[in-house]
Amino acid sequence: MIKKSFHFSSFQLLICFEFQKSLTTEKCCDGFNIERRHSMLTLETSGTNVLLQARDCARKIVATYRLCSEQLSSQEHYDYGMRAVMAVLRAATNLKQRYPEEDELVLMLRSIIDVNLCKFLSQDVPLFNGIVSDLFPGVVLPAPDYTLIDKAIKENCASMNLQPTLYFMTKIIQLYEMIIVRHGLMLVGLSYSGKTCCLRVLQRALTDMSTWGNNNERAVQIATVNPKSVTMGQLYGQADNVTQEWADGVLAVRFREQASNPNKDRKWLVLDGPVDAIWIENMNTVLDDNKKLCLPNSEIIQMSSSMNMIFEVGDLAVASPATVSRCGMVYLEPHQLGWHPLMVSWISTLPACFPAHVKSHLRGLFEWMVNACLRFVRKTVKEISPTGDTALVVSLMRTFYSLIDEVKTEDGVKALGVDKLVIWVDSLFLFSLVWSIGSTGETEARIAFDELLRKLATGVSPEGYELVIPLPHEALNAPMMPPAHTVHDFMFDKITAKWKLWTDTIVPAEIPETATYDQMIIPTKDQMRYTFLLDKAITYGSPFLLVGGTGTGKSVYVNRHLLKGLSKEKFNTILVCFSARTSANMVQNQIDGQLDRRKRGTYGPPAGKTCIIFVDDLNMPQPEVYGAQPSIELLRQYMDFGGWYGRDCVFRNIIDVLFVSAMGPPGGGRNLVTQRYLRHFNQVGVSQVSGESLVLIFSTILNWHLCTKFEFSRDVVDLAGHVIDATMEIYDNARTKLLPTPTKSHYTFNLRDYARVIQVQIRDSIYS
Repeated sequence: MIKKSFHFSSFQLLICFEFQKSLTTEKCCDGFNIERRHSMLTLETSGTNVLLQARDCARKIVATYRLCSEQLSSQEHYDYGMRAVMAVLRAATNLKQRYPEEDELVLMLRSIIDVNLCKFLSQDVPLFNGIVSDLFPGVVLPAPDYTLIDKAIKENCASMNLQPTLYFMTKIIQLYEMIIVRHGLMLVGLSYSGKTCCLRVLQRALTDMSTWGNNNERAVQIATVNPKSVTMGQLYGQADNVTQEWADGVLAVRFREQASNPNKDRKWLVLDGPVDAIWIENMNTVLDDNKKLCLPNSEIIQMSSSMNMIFEVGDLAVASPATVSRCGMVYLEPHQLGWHPLMVSWISTLPACFPAHVKSHLRGLFEWMVNACLRFVRKTVKEISPTGDTALVVSLMRTFYSLIDEVKTEDGVKALGVDKLVIWVDSLFLFSLVWSIGSTGETEARIAFDELLRKLATGVSPEGYELVIPLPHEALNAPMMPPAHTVHDFMFDKITAKWKLWTDTIVPAEIPETATYDQMIIPTKDQMRYTFLLDKAITYGSPFLLVGGTGTGKSVYVNRHLLKGLSKEKFNTILVCFSARTSANMVQNQIDGQLDRRKRGTYGPPAGKTCIIFVDDLNMPQPEVYGAQPSIELLRQYMDFGGWYGRDCVFRNIIDVLFVSAMGPPGGGRNLVTQRYLRHFNQVGVSQVSGESLVLIFSTILNWHLCTKFEFSRDVVDLAGHVIDATMEIYDNARTKLLPTPTKSHYTFNLRDYARVIQVQIRDSIYS
């Protein structure tokens, strides 16, 4: 039998010894009976201090993990193995050294809670608290002294315009405690759960504490890499296929820089990207007690004592148990943080010329309507593409802010007047609400949202929404959209301060006599409203995403506006079309090749211009075996960190670039895109073209053909309306009755099928 030797403190030795003895008569957490197993560890003792309650503490650890494995929910990031026990022992050792006279059961309870509580879901926390309270009856934990770090955290939250809520502060403290006891840890949580902000606030807080000279804290240096935005060879290093010359990878370079840095600062290497069983397995020797990075060229880099490996991931659905057991876990949940802190921070960024009562009124509108609308979306709407609650609210804020350019200065507010400003605020809030939370579904969902919003505006709480509508609440100071049309049919006219139909903004198109069929673009209300939203997003500098089915005109709207609606002196465009075979290197080469070098390490369009990168078919890239999409991860790295790594392993900062995208709903070769990327966009759903718009488009084309291009007789021209109506009826019946089945999967009908019918009629009339 191979014996493993570990060097522990006397406290850890005794606990491990008693833990081993307890396991010989208990069933371990993995479900294996090890009653007959021989000694698992050969312990080399050091020190002379004896822990008098080691046996009781060991039994309580065993019971805690056994009960947790039996009673708590099963999650990918839960682990109750030996490495979890060792984390508890390290924490207990640290506490014993700091408080040698404290009751040992108190120290053990504190260690168990500090190491384990941070990884549990909110529904498991009460069960865990019940387990430890039963196992440690009568043990009361003294309140920990976090005065200095709390002060540093709150100061940095204020400087970063973040809200120091209790949940956010708790997670930062839990992250700090985990960094102390584990050199490898993971921040796990969906988008808008606060992972990145926790890291950044803690980094600044510890750096501030080091300058104060308190608690012997040290400054923090961070290096961030997205492991899925590059290939495995570019991550760890690879040999040239021709010359066999070795080239280091991005991770190897960053790891070596931190490991060889002699200063005493904390060094965090953050791997922000999906964890799978391919690249993460090469990190096993780093995450276990060896703390060594082994590269393919046989180089071994020893991790320094001041380093931490931090993984920032959305989930661990495809991570191996070996990886999970090696890392400490801090789990964050978006619904625990909520959208309210983001709204409070956003309100503080509104122009200072806004009166205080206007800001307070706007905050009241959010608290009144947003929760009810979000509940409606989750309860009723079948979304074109999945969204998150906080992402929708952030989209609402961005849309509102892009619409108030005229009142962002003191002179603008004075010229408008406070009374009219309140009407503007209410009306633009409703408009933004409609085109963020209310625009994620198809036509049927929009009709239902129209009904809900009108009830809310009258002060009536719809049935089933009473618990999410506060009482009392704010009241609208502006009139609601007229009831003759849905709320999606109106825009707010700032000049008259009244609602205006989108159809009233249409300028009839003059089709040249020499135009061909594929060159004709007929303005409709759909084109007017989506182009308006796109233009405002570009002006505000917010990434914009159109999501809709095939044939809804997404690419046409965007391309037409980018080519004809923007100033050539201020903007240039790059078109990137994704396919199933698109790789991260292909995308990076295409974009880098069209950007100029501004200065060392910084790239962008020519000075004075903004580059609009239009990514069409965003969700087409085929996922890898474990679900990651490297091309999407590359673009997400730009969204999160303002650039990506070049082939020389040097980070390239990219400036004055804005992304605009379009994609279809998932399915049929299109894939789900991670919400960690989509959250950066103002996501607007493009519903199927209405019958009214179809009649307008094709009657205009057919009348142009019969009257302008060729002078047909009046009898023939009068038939155009009947042709359009008959085609429309057949099209509607085909869509509703000829549905796709497994044997008839090609039974899909969209705007292109309608267009082909009219195109054939025009072509045949030309030949005749």
